[in-house]
Amino acid sequence: MEITVVVCEECGHQAIPPKYGCPKCTSDHLVEKKYTGTGIIYSYTTIRVAAGKYESQLPYIVALVELDGGLRVTARLEGDQAAIGQRVKMNRVEESIYWFE
Repeated sequence: MEITVVVCEECGHQAIPPKYGCPKCTSDHLVEKKYTGTGIIYSYTTIRVAAGKYESQLPYIVALVELDGGLRVTARLEGDQAAIGQRVKMNRVEESIYWFE
């Protein structure tokens, strides 16, 4: 799977769409770029207390994934094990949440 981002042609800032202007410099010169959806775990935490619909999923891992190419995204991690530097791959997007395994 791929992750599509927009890149500002003026300042180089990258953001996850939808964006109609650069949040950094306000330019409207944005182009799409695709990332492979693979990367490493940069940081993570285990969520043990949650409310609403997420309570039944406890405990679960939320990770900051650094994609190959440098962009970092917040994601849910499948399973109950994680390590900084671990290689991961995106397997789906649900309700605007990136899921990695």
